[in-house]
Amino acid sequence: MGTSSSYGGPASGLVPDWVDSVDPGMGGGEDGSGKDRSDHSDTENSTSDESGVAQVPPTVAPPGGAFTYPRGQFTRFTNGGGSKSLGRALKGYVRAAGGGAGAARRMPHSTRVASGVAGLASAFVNEGAETALARFDLQGLAGRPAAEVLEAVAEIICPDGGTIDEAIARDAMLEAIAEVAEDDPGAFDELSKDQLDEFLCDVITRSVVTKVLNEIGTNALHGSASDADFREAERITRDFTQGRVRDALGSRFDVGSRPTQSEIDRSISEVYADTFDMLGAVLETMQ
Repeated sequence: MGTSSSYGGPASGLVPDWVDSVDPGMGGGEDGSGKDRSDHSDTENSTSDESGVAQVPPTVAPPGGAFTYPRGQFTRFTNGGGSKSLGRALKGYVRAAGGGAGAARRMPHSTRVASGVAGLASAFVNEGAETALARFDLQGLAGRPAAEVLEAVAEIICPDGGTIDEAIARDAMLEAIAEVAEDDPGAFDELSKDQLDEFLCDVITRSVVTKVLNEIGTNALHGSASDADFREAERITRDFTQGRVRDALGSRFDVGSRPTQSEIDRSISEVYADTFDMLGAVLETMQ
C-alpha cells in the first residue's frame, strides 16, 4: 500500500461535490485582520464512543483574512512562481491556523476517522482481525478482501454527506482504500502490521493535503491555474506531508502497543499537530 497515485480532486474543485453544508472550520468573512484566534479554543482532547471511534469536539476557525497571504503565495506558485512560493504558502497556512495544534483542531472529523483506523489497526495486531472488526459489528467480514472490509468500516466511521471536514475525511479514507484495492493484498485477516501502518499513514496524509489545498487554493482555483498546476502542487505537498506523517506516527503511535482508545485519540491528535508543525517548517527545505 502507499500513496503512489496522484489525487487530482473532483472536477468542480478540491472538495467532493456531495458535500451538504459548510464546515464551520472554513473561516468567516475576509476581515483582513490576520490575527490568529484559533489558539483560544477550549477543545483540547477528544473522547470516545462505545464503538471505540474518537468523538472530537467542534473546532474554532481563524478569521478568513488570516489566509490572505498563503492564498496569495499559492496563486503565485500556480502562476509559475516556483517552489519557494508553495513553501511560503504552506508555512503561512500553518501560522495563520494557529500552529500545528490550531491546524489540527480545524480537522475534527478527519482526526476522528484516523483515530478509528488507528484503533482498528491496534486491535487487529494485538487481538486479531475478528475481534478488531467486532468493534464495528463487522466480525463476519474478517476473511473477506481487505478493500471490501475497509469500505464497510468507512461506511461506519465516515458515512456519506455532512460538512466539508467530514467530506475531506471520507474522501481521504476512500482514496486510501482505492490504493489498497490496486495493490490487492488479499484477505483482510492476512494484512501485516506494516500494511496497516501504511494505510493509516495514507489516510492521514490525504486528509491533511486535501484540507490545506482546499483552503489555500481558493483564489487560484477560480483564477488562471490549470489542472496541471494543481496536480503539481498536490504532488509536492503530498511528498512533503507523507514523510512528516510517517515521522510523527513513528514517534507518537505504534499499532503493536496496547493503548486504550483514549490514548489512541490523543496520539493521533498529536500526530496531526506534529505533521502541521513540520509542514510549517518546509520553507527551509524548498529550493
